[in-house]
Amino acid sequence: MPIDIESPALPPLGGLRALVAGVEALAATRRDGVLCVVVGSNGSTYRKPGALVLLDAAGVRVGALSGGCLEAELEARARDVLANGSAQAVRFDTSGDEDRVFGSGTGCGGSIDVLLLPLPASVAPLRRALRAADARGAELVLDLVGSGERLGSGEARAGDERHRFDERGGADDHGDAVATDRRVRIAPAPRVLLLGAGPETRPLLVHARLLGWRVELADHRERWLRFAAGSGVDAEYRDGPDGLAALLEGARFDAALVMNHNLDLDARCLRALAGTAIRYIGLLGPAARRDELLAEIGDARDALLPRLRAPIGLRLGGEGAEAIALAIVAEMQQEFARAARPT
Repeated sequence: MPIDIESPALPPLGGLRALVAGVEALAATRRDGVLCVVVGSNGSTYRKPGALVLLDAAGVRVGALSGGCLEAELEARARDVLANGSAQAVRFDTSGDEDRVFGSGTGCGGSIDVLLLPLPASVAPLRRALRAADARGAELVLDLVGSGERLGSGEARAGDERHRFDERGGADDHGDAVATDRRVRIAPAPRVLLLGAGPETRPLLVHARLLGWRVELADHRERWLRFAAGSGVDAEYRDGPDGLAALLEGARFDAALVMNHNLDLDARCLRALAGTAIRYIGLLGPAARRDELLAEIGDARDALLPRLRAPIGLRLGGEGAEAIALAIVAEMQQEFARAARPT
């Protein structure tokens, strides 16, 4: 069974998970918010369709639309939405010479279309959809009205849950379907399984939380679990190697890292992983150790090799737990980004 980890001094959280936490914090304090959704882009831009920014009356709370040059205008628009209670659409165009002299001065050479959607503190279907997508690890699909009198209304889907909302961010009780013309897809946070704890665990978790990943740990050894204390692991599994098959069968993971610092445990983990569909499997340790383990697991190696990264991590240089953790996270981010690219 998973054991939730709580700590008063967790590393900071980023990505979509930070935005969901910000949305929940606004609701808990009965404050209205504005969810900005990038629904289109052209040319060179800082953010692409599907990017989200959360604002309240004080300004940006979570996320960024640019390197800082567009946020003042975004905050002014958000204040209008909060005052009027209705969604707005805005295009930021940095492609012309006029922008360099009279506008933002970014020189990016592109444009982005943004919808600013009200997020009322009372009833907000969008908040429910964000919460459901985060809890389920599901893709969030937003179908939105991008112009006209129903601007900002639409539907949010997280798995089999559907949440309809009107242009003021409240529940849409109309029976008629809304003709939406904008669709964005927001991928769930990557889910990573650490098989074994060690000196690399805490610095790895610091990077992973900043990127908004969900990281879970399977280790039954009390001595090694101390390395994970207060590191922000989302769940812990202490059933030992015998419980690994059931864990892998019943959950979806985007990556698994084998890092038990123990040959026998690593071999058992690799055998279990061979029968899964996990796209990225990383193994800690030098090449000679990898070859020894592959020889030990026999036929299971054929199913592992196309997905196995060993030694794990990009060759960034440096030494010690922090440098190793950075190299691992950098390689995983590269793989996650590659998998997310449209084919």
